[in-house]
Amino acid sequence: MERPREQVLTAALDMVAEHGLGKLTMASLAARLGTSGGHLLYYFKTRDGLLLETLRWSEAGYADQRAPVLESAAAGGRQRPDVTAVVDFADVYLAIDEKDPRWQLWLELWARAPYHPELAEAQREIDSSWHVDLVRLLSDALPERTDHEGLSERLRAMWDGLSVGIVTGGGRRLRSTALDHTVAVLAG
Repeated sequence: MERPREQVLTAALDMVAEHGLGKLTMASLAARLGTSGGHLLYYFKTRDGLLLETLRWSEAGYADQRAPVLESAAAGGRQRPDVTAVVDFADVYLAIDEKDPRWQLWLELWARAPYHPELAEAQREIDSSWHVDLVRLLSDALPERTDHEGLSERLRAMWDGLSVGIVTGGGRRLRSTALDHTVAVLAG
């Protein structure tokens, strides 16, 4: 059973997926949850606070999803082709489709971070966790490559750009292409 905080964050993500960020207000979320906007403000202070906590909570779930990929690559036993581990990581990283609420939150964060130091810091913190995990994965899965840090930066930049394209209309077709591009970059 979800705790009250998780119920709020789940409902916020659901509303973003259903109607986009523009329709998510404290009042609309409160109405959906059968509570008051003031109650939500007490816990999250502002809409920005709600969005940031929703993104952090969502990203924690994605960290759980990428953990088995990291563990498998670290096990070393070459249970699967090395590139496959990186493609599996990309599969967790990339936007799912046009309505992916996590990526809609990311777009909002990126647009507002230059004017909001707390959002900018959160973006760097979350990006850093993905980077650290990807560098670890690349070191385990592709030890013959020498620039794991740089490769992580290039892959994540590509995945970010392609995820924006997925969310803004490219959908699942572009997502499939993004995975193919990942294989091509690693082969090159």
